[in-house]
Amino acid sequence: MTDTATTAHVGETYIWDAGYPRSQEQERRIVFVSSCVESVAQATGQKASDVFRRMQRVGLIHDYLLYCYEALHTESRENVTKDVIETLEYWEQKKGVANND
Repeated sequence: MTDTATTAHVGETYIWDAGYPRSQEQERRIVFVSSCVESVAQATGQKASDVFRRMQRVGLIHDYLLYCYEALHTESRENVTKDVIETLEYWEQKKGVANND
């Protein structure tokens, strides 16, 4: 069996359980999304898994956090958290999705 770590190129990391390459930029975006989920969970007193499900349900992760990453990641954690909470609640209301988590 081949060790995937020996095939890594400079600037890449690997998803160790699957062996798929992931760029440093993808890694930064994943960390950003994770930190947003955790920050919103902490600010709202919810479990991170529930916040993640809420965000997934309305498409917020892909269509907002990742799509607007370049602008969002330059803001303060407090501003991003407040903005994400407001956006999540607005999108849930707009799409008629109840927050029952």
